[in-house]
Amino acid sequence: MRGARLGRAATPGSSAPRGEVRLREPARPRIERGGPDSSTWRRRARSRGARRARAALSVATVAAGWGCELVEVEVAAPDDAVVAEVMVLLTSGEAEGDGFGLSASALLQRTRRGSGVQPVDGATVRIANQDGREVVLLPEPRGWLCIGVDSLQWGWRQDETGTFCYRSERTETPFQPEDQLALNVGLPDGSELTGASQVPSGFSMPELRLADGVCAMLPETQQRIDWTPSQGAWGYKSEVRIDGLAADDGDGLRADSVHLELLALGREETGLVFPKAFGLSEYLDGPYSRELILSLRDGLPVGASAVFAVTAIDRNWFNWTRNSSFTFSGVVRIPSVFGDGSGVFATGIRRRFDVMVGDAVEAPACGPEAP
Repeated sequence: MRGARLGRAATPGSSAPRGEVRLREPARPRIERGGPDSSTWRRRARSRGARRARAALSVATVAAGWGCELVEVEVAAPDDAVVAEVMVLLTSGEAEGDGFGLSASALLQRTRRGSGVQPVDGATVRIANQDGREVVLLPEPRGWLCIGVDSLQWGWRQDETGTFCYRSERTETPFQPEDQLALNVGLPDGSELTGASQVPSGFSMPELRLADGVCAMLPETQQRIDWTPSQGAWGYKSEVRIDGLAADDGDGLRADSVHLELLALGREETGLVFPKAFGLSEYLDGPYSRELILSLRDGLPVGASAVFAVTAIDRNWFNWTRNSSFTFSGVVRIPSVFGDGSGVFATGIRRRFDVMVGDAVEAPACGPEAP
Protein backbone atom coordinates (compact mmCIF):
# COMPACT_ATOMS: atom_id res chain seq x y z
CA MET A 1 0.00 0.00 0.00
CA ARG A 2 1.44 3.36 -1.00
CA GLY A 3 1.36 6.20 1.48
CA ALA A 4 0.34 9.80 0.82
CA ARG A 5 2.89 12.19 -0.62
CA LEU A 6 3.53 15.56 0.96
CA GLY A 7 5.66 18.25 -0.59
CA ARG A 8 7.93 20.74 1.17
CA ALA A 9 6.05 23.26 3.23
CA ALA A 10 5.82 26.74 1.75
CA THR A 11 7.59 29.55 3.55
CA PRO A 12 5.45 32.26 5.16
CA GLY A 13 4.23 34.76 2.62
CA SER A 14 4.58 32.48 -0.41
CA SER A 15 1.83 30.64 -2.20
CA ALA A 16 1.62 26.88 -1.71
CA PRO A 17 1.85 24.78 -4.87
CA ARG A 18 -0.99 22.39 -5.63
CA GLY A 19 -0.92 19.29 -3.47
CA GLU A 20 1.29 20.87 -0.83
CA VAL A 21 0.54 22.13 2.66
CA ARG A 22 1.33 25.67 3.77
CA LEU A 23 2.27 26.00 7.41
CA ARG A 24 3.41 28.87 9.48
CA GLU A 25 6.75 28.68 11.16
CA PRO A 26 6.11 28.07 14.85
CA ALA A 27 6.75 31.05 17.06
CA ARG A 28 9.68 30.95 19.41
CA PRO A 29 8.64 30.23 22.99
CA ARG A 30 8.79 33.16 25.39
CA ILE A 31 11.13 32.86 28.35
CA GLU A 32 9.72 34.30 31.56
CA ARG A 33 12.07 35.89 34.05
CA GLY A 34 10.20 34.59 37.06
CA GLY A 35 11.74 31.72 39.02
CA PRO A 36 10.20 28.31 39.64
CA ASP A 37 8.01 29.78 42.41
CA SER A 38 6.55 32.46 40.16
CA SER A 39 2.83 32.10 39.37
CA THR A 40 3.45 33.73 35.97
CA TRP A 41 6.08 31.08 35.22
CA ARG A 42 3.65 28.29 36.13
CA ARG A 43 0.86 29.71 33.94
CA ARG A 44 3.24 30.13 31.00
CA ALA A 45 4.57 26.59 31.51
CA ARG A 46 1.06 25.11 31.42
CA SER A 47 0.22 27.16 28.33
CA ARG A 48 3.36 26.07 26.53
CA GLY A 49 2.77 22.45 27.55
CA ALA A 50 -0.73 22.51 26.11
CA ARG A 51 0.48 23.97 22.83
CA ARG A 52 3.23 21.37 22.57
CA ALA A 53 0.83 18.56 23.28
CA ARG A 54 -1.49 19.73 20.51
CA ALA A 55 1.43 20.08 18.13
CA ALA A 56 2.65 16.59 18.92
CA LEU A 57 -0.64 15.15 17.68
CA SER A 58 0.55 15.63 14.12
CA VAL A 59 4.06 14.43 13.37
CA ALA A 60 3.77 15.58 9.79
CA THR A 61 2.83 19.12 10.89
CA VAL A 62 5.78 19.40 13.22
CA ALA A 63 8.21 18.08 10.63
CA ALA A 64 6.89 20.36 7.93
CA GLY A 65 6.95 23.37 10.27
CA TRP A 66 10.70 22.98 10.69
CA GLY A 67 11.29 22.73 6.94
CA CYS A 68 11.76 18.94 6.72
CA GLU A 69 10.70 17.20 3.55
CA LEU A 70 8.39 14.23 3.94
CA VAL A 71 8.89 11.74 1.17
CA GLU A 72 6.76 8.87 0.00
CA VAL A 73 6.95 5.89 2.36
CA GLU A 74 5.93 2.37 1.44
CA VAL A 75 5.41 0.00 4.35
CA ALA A 76 6.38 -3.58 3.50
CA ALA A 77 5.55 -6.74 5.40
CA PRO A 78 8.53 -8.18 7.31
CA ASP A 79 10.52 -10.83 5.46
CA ASP A 80 11.30 -14.30 6.70
CA ALA A 81 14.48 -14.25 8.74
CA VAL A 82 17.15 -16.70 9.82
CA VAL A 83 18.48 -16.34 13.38
CA ALA A 84 21.86 -17.95 14.09
CA GLU A 85 23.12 -18.41 17.66
CA VAL A 86 26.71 -19.65 17.38
CA MET A 87 29.08 -20.30 20.26
CA VAL A 88 32.74 -21.30 20.45
CA LEU A 89 33.93 -22.32 23.91
CA LEU A 90 37.51 -23.22 24.83
CA THR A 91 37.71 -25.20 28.07
CA SER A 92 41.06 -25.45 29.84
CA GLY A 93 42.40 -28.71 31.22
CA GLU A 94 42.45 -29.81 34.83
CA ALA A 95 45.88 -28.28 35.42
CA GLU A 96 47.61 -25.17 34.17
CA GLY A 97 49.22 -25.76 30.77
CA ASP A 98 47.02 -28.74 29.85
CA GLY A 99 45.71 -27.00 26.74
CA PHE A 100 42.12 -26.47 25.71
CA GLY A 101 39.21 -28.55 24.55
CA LEU A 102 36.73 -27.30 21.96
CA SER A 103 32.96 -26.99 22.07
CA ALA A 104 31.42 -25.29 19.04
CA SER A 105 27.71 -25.32 18.23
CA ALA A 106 25.11 -23.36 16.31
CA LEU A 107 21.36 -23.06 16.66
CA LEU A 108 19.79 -22.07 13.34
CA GLN A 109 16.12 -21.12 13.19
CA ARG A 110 13.99 -19.56 10.48
CA THR A 111 11.03 -17.36 11.39
CA ARG A 112 8.16 -17.49 8.89
CA ARG A 113 5.04 -15.37 8.90
CA GLY A 114 2.18 -17.41 10.27
CA SER A 115 4.33 -20.55 10.71
CA GLY A 116 6.36 -19.74 13.82
CA VAL A 117 9.93 -21.02 14.05
CA GLN A 118 11.20 -23.64 11.62
CA PRO A 119 14.52 -25.52 11.28
CA VAL A 120 17.22 -24.66 8.78
CA ASP A 121 18.32 -27.67 6.73
CA GLY A 122 21.29 -27.86 4.40
CA ALA A 123 23.31 -25.01 5.92
CA THR A 124 27.12 -24.90 5.95
CA VAL A 125 28.64 -23.41 9.10
CA ARG A 126 32.34 -22.59 9.07
CA ILE A 127 34.51 -20.87 11.70
CA ALA A 128 38.09 -19.86 10.92
CA ASN A 129 40.84 -17.96 12.72
CA GLN A 130 43.29 -15.38 11.39
CA ASP A 131 45.71 -18.15 10.30
CA GLY A 132 43.12 -19.95 8.18
CA ARG A 133 42.59 -22.83 10.63
CA GLU A 134 38.98 -23.88 10.28
CA VAL A 135 36.24 -25.80 12.10
CA VAL A 136 33.14 -27.00 10.24
CA LEU A 137 29.89 -27.54 12.14
CA LEU A 138 27.79 -30.47 10.94
CA PRO A 139 24.06 -31.21 11.38
CA GLU A 140 23.40 -32.78 14.77
CA PRO A 141 20.05 -34.61 15.19
CA ARG A 142 20.56 -34.85 18.95
CA GLY A 143 19.57 -31.28 19.57
CA TRP A 144 20.21 -31.46 23.29
CA LEU A 145 23.94 -31.42 22.47
CA CYS A 146 23.54 -27.77 21.48
CA ILE A 147 22.41 -26.89 25.02
CA GLY A 148 23.42 -27.92 28.53
CA VAL A 149 26.41 -27.15 30.68
CA ASP A 150 28.69 -26.83 27.63
CA SER A 151 26.61 -24.13 25.94
CA LEU A 152 24.90 -20.81 26.48
CA GLN A 153 21.54 -22.52 27.03
CA TRP A 154 19.74 -20.16 24.68
CA GLY A 155 17.13 -22.82 24.00
CA TRP A 156 16.30 -25.43 21.40
CA ARG A 157 13.09 -26.64 19.78
CA GLN A 158 12.59 -30.37 19.24
CA ASP A 159 11.60 -31.07 15.65
CA GLU A 160 12.28 -34.42 14.04
CA THR A 161 11.61 -33.10 10.53
CA GLY A 162 14.48 -30.65 10.37
CA THR A 163 17.78 -29.46 11.79
CA PHE A 164 18.15 -26.78 14.42
CA CYS A 165 21.51 -27.89 15.79
CA TYR A 166 24.91 -27.87 14.09
CA ARG A 167 27.96 -28.96 16.05
CA SER A 168 31.66 -29.67 15.66
CA GLU A 169 32.63 -33.32 15.88
CA ARG A 170 36.19 -32.54 16.93
CA THR A 171 37.10 -31.90 20.56
CA GLU A 172 40.69 -30.80 20.03
CA THR A 173 40.86 -27.17 19.05
CA PRO A 174 42.84 -25.40 16.33
CA PHE A 175 41.99 -22.13 18.09
CA GLN A 176 43.78 -20.40 20.94
CA PRO A 177 42.93 -17.64 23.40
CA GLU A 178 42.92 -14.17 21.82
CA ASP A 179 42.42 -15.56 18.30
CA GLN A 180 40.35 -13.53 15.88
CA LEU A 181 37.53 -15.77 14.62
CA ALA A 182 35.30 -15.30 11.59
CA LEU A 183 31.92 -16.99 11.11
CA ASN A 184 30.32 -17.86 7.79
CA VAL A 185 26.88 -19.49 7.50
CA GLY A 186 25.83 -20.43 3.97
CA LEU A 187 22.20 -21.30 3.26
CA PRO A 188 20.89 -23.46 0.37
CA ASP A 189 19.25 -20.48 -1.34
CA GLY A 190 22.61 -18.70 -1.62
CA SER A 191 22.07 -16.28 1.25
CA GLU A 192 24.84 -15.79 3.79
CA LEU A 193 25.36 -14.75 7.40
CA THR A 194 28.67 -13.56 8.82
CA GLY A 195 30.12 -12.56 12.17
CA ALA A 196 33.40 -11.95 13.97
CA SER A 197 34.71 -12.33 17.51
CA GLN A 198 37.98 -12.18 19.41
CA VAL A 199 38.40 -14.98 21.93
CA PRO A 200 39.18 -13.65 25.44
CA SER A 201 42.54 -14.49 26.96
CA GLY A 202 43.07 -17.36 29.37
CA PHE A 203 42.85 -16.88 33.13
CA SER A 204 43.88 -18.85 36.22
CA MET A 205 42.59 -19.64 39.72
CA PRO A 206 45.73 -19.24 41.86
CA GLU A 207 44.24 -20.47 45.15
CA LEU A 208 42.30 -23.43 43.75
CA ARG A 209 43.72 -26.86 44.60
CA LEU A 210 42.65 -29.86 42.49
CA ALA A 211 43.46 -33.55 42.17
CA ASP A 212 42.23 -35.02 38.88
CA GLY A 213 39.91 -32.05 38.54
CA VAL A 214 38.32 -32.52 41.99
CA CYS A 215 38.51 -30.56 45.24
CA ALA A 216 36.79 -30.93 48.63
CA MET A 217 34.61 -28.68 50.77
CA LEU A 218 33.54 -29.16 54.37
CA PRO A 219 29.78 -29.37 54.96
CA GLU A 220 27.93 -26.17 55.78
CA THR A 221 30.81 -23.89 54.81
CA GLN A 222 31.31 -21.24 52.16
CA GLN A 223 34.15 -21.32 49.65
CA ARG A 224 35.83 -18.25 48.20
CA ILE A 225 36.51 -18.75 44.47
CA ASP A 226 38.67 -16.16 42.71
CA TRP A 227 40.34 -15.95 39.32
CA THR A 228 42.61 -13.58 37.46
CA PRO A 229 41.18 -11.08 34.96
CA SER A 230 40.85 -12.21 31.34
CA GLN A 231 42.01 -9.73 28.74
CA GLY A 232 39.26 -8.99 26.26
CA ALA A 233 36.49 -10.28 28.54
CA TRP A 234 33.38 -8.18 29.00
CA GLY A 235 32.13 -10.28 31.90
CA TYR A 236 32.08 -13.72 33.46
CA LYS A 237 29.40 -16.38 33.45
CA SER A 238 29.52 -18.63 36.51
CA GLU A 239 27.35 -21.73 36.61
CA VAL A 240 26.98 -24.69 38.89
CA ARG A 241 25.07 -27.97 38.93
CA ILE A 242 24.56 -29.19 42.49
CA ASP A 243 23.43 -32.74 43.20
CA GLY A 244 22.43 -34.23 46.53
CA LEU A 245 20.59 -31.31 48.07
CA ALA A 246 18.07 -32.41 50.68
CA ALA A 247 14.54 -31.17 50.04
CA ASP A 248 11.42 -31.94 52.05
CA ASP A 249 8.72 -33.23 49.71
CA GLY A 250 6.23 -34.08 52.45
CA ASP A 251 7.13 -37.78 52.61
CA GLY A 252 10.61 -37.38 53.96
CA LEU A 253 13.86 -36.27 52.36
CA ARG A 254 14.81 -36.81 48.76
CA ALA A 255 17.86 -35.95 46.68
CA ASP A 256 17.45 -32.88 44.56
CA SER A 257 19.51 -31.22 41.84
CA VAL A 258 19.71 -27.61 40.73
CA HIS A 259 21.44 -25.73 37.92
CA LEU A 260 22.19 -22.07 38.69
CA GLU A 261 23.92 -19.28 36.80
CA LEU A 262 25.39 -15.86 37.50
CA LEU A 263 26.48 -13.18 35.04
CA ALA A 264 29.10 -10.74 36.35
CA LEU A 265 29.58 -7.56 34.31
CA GLY A 266 33.05 -6.18 33.78
CA ARG A 267 36.57 -7.58 33.33
CA GLU A 268 37.53 -7.03 36.97
CA GLU A 269 34.56 -8.88 38.53
CA THR A 270 36.69 -11.89 39.32
CA GLY A 271 35.35 -13.71 42.34
CA LEU A 272 32.38 -14.99 44.33
CA VAL A 273 31.45 -16.91 47.47
CA PHE A 274 30.20 -20.42 46.73
CA PRO A 275 27.43 -21.49 47.11
CA LYS A 276 26.02 -18.40 48.83
CA ALA A 277 26.28 -16.17 45.76
CA PHE A 278 23.94 -18.39 43.76
CA GLY A 279 21.33 -18.44 46.49
CA LEU A 280 21.28 -14.67 46.71
CA SER A 281 20.62 -14.18 43.01
CA GLU A 282 18.35 -17.01 41.99
CA TYR A 283 15.65 -17.61 44.55
CA LEU A 284 13.38 -14.74 43.58
CA ASP A 285 12.69 -15.75 39.98
CA GLY A 286 14.29 -19.16 39.55
CA PRO A 287 12.48 -22.44 38.88
CA TYR A 288 13.34 -23.91 42.29
CA SER A 289 11.66 -23.57 45.65
CA ARG A 290 12.58 -20.60 47.80
CA GLU A 291 13.46 -22.86 50.71
CA LEU A 292 15.85 -24.94 48.63
CA ILE A 293 17.72 -21.93 47.29
CA LEU A 294 17.88 -20.18 50.65
CA SER A 295 19.50 -23.29 52.11
CA LEU A 296 22.59 -22.46 50.01
CA ARG A 297 23.31 -19.62 52.42
CA ASP A 298 24.22 -22.30 54.99
CA GLY A 299 26.53 -24.18 52.64
CA LEU A 300 26.10 -27.67 51.17
CA PRO A 301 25.12 -30.83 53.08
CA VAL A 302 27.29 -33.92 53.54
CA GLY A 303 27.29 -36.07 50.42
CA ALA A 304 26.43 -33.25 48.02
CA SER A 305 28.52 -32.71 44.89
CA ALA A 306 28.81 -29.93 42.36
CA VAL A 307 30.20 -29.17 38.94
CA PHE A 308 31.42 -25.57 38.89
CA ALA A 309 32.43 -23.59 35.79
CA VAL A 310 33.36 -19.98 35.16
CA THR A 311 33.60 -18.59 31.64
CA ALA A 312 35.21 -15.36 30.47
CA ILE A 313 32.83 -14.09 27.80
CA ASP A 314 33.46 -11.80 24.85
CA ARG A 315 31.58 -8.63 23.96
CA ASN A 316 29.14 -10.44 21.65
CA TRP A 317 28.12 -12.92 24.35
CA PHE A 318 27.75 -10.11 26.89
CA ASN A 319 25.59 -8.01 24.56
CA TRP A 320 23.31 -10.96 23.74
CA THR A 321 22.61 -12.04 27.31
CA ARG A 322 22.90 -8.97 29.52
CA ASN A 323 19.97 -7.63 31.48
CA SER A 324 18.81 -4.05 31.23
CA SER A 325 16.94 -1.92 33.74
CA PHE A 326 15.66 0.25 30.90
CA THR A 327 13.36 -2.36 29.34
CA PHE A 328 10.35 -4.15 30.73
CA SER A 329 11.61 -7.48 29.38
CA GLY A 330 14.89 -7.10 31.24
CA VAL A 331 16.96 -8.46 28.34
CA VAL A 332 18.48 -6.40 25.55
CA ARG A 333 19.86 -8.49 22.68
CA ILE A 334 22.42 -6.75 20.49
CA PRO A 335 23.21 -8.86 17.41
CA SER A 336 26.68 -9.72 16.15
CA VAL A 337 25.63 -11.80 13.13
CA PHE A 338 24.77 -9.87 9.97
CA GLY A 339 23.96 -10.34 6.32
CA ASP A 340 20.85 -12.29 5.32
CA GLY A 341 19.77 -12.78 8.93
CA SER A 342 20.71 -11.93 12.50
CA GLY A 343 21.89 -13.52 15.71
CA VAL A 344 25.01 -13.82 17.82
CA PHE A 345 28.52 -15.19 17.36
CA ALA A 346 30.00 -15.55 20.84
CA THR A 347 33.27 -16.90 22.20
CA GLY A 348 34.50 -17.70 25.68
CA ILE A 349 37.28 -19.27 27.79
CA ARG A 350 36.18 -21.62 30.56
CA ARG A 351 37.63 -23.26 33.67
CA ARG A 352 35.69 -26.18 35.13
CA PHE A 353 36.13 -28.45 38.16
CA ASP A 354 34.20 -30.81 40.47
CA VAL A 355 33.46 -30.27 44.16
CA MET A 356 32.82 -33.05 46.70
CA VAL A 357 31.31 -32.21 50.10
CA GLY A 358 32.21 -34.21 53.21
CA ASP A 359 34.44 -34.52 56.26
CA ALA A 360 36.68 -37.26 54.81
CA VAL A 361 36.82 -36.66 51.06
CA GLU A 362 40.05 -37.86 49.46
CA ALA A 363 40.78 -34.66 47.60
CA PRO A 364 42.58 -31.43 48.45
CA ALA A 365 40.61 -28.57 49.95
CA CYS A 366 39.35 -26.27 47.21
CA GLY A 367 40.95 -23.29 48.92
CA PRO A 368 40.44 -20.86 51.76
CA GLU A 369 37.01 -20.80 53.36
CA ALA A 370 35.04 -17.58 53.07
CA PRO A 371 34.55 -15.73 56.38
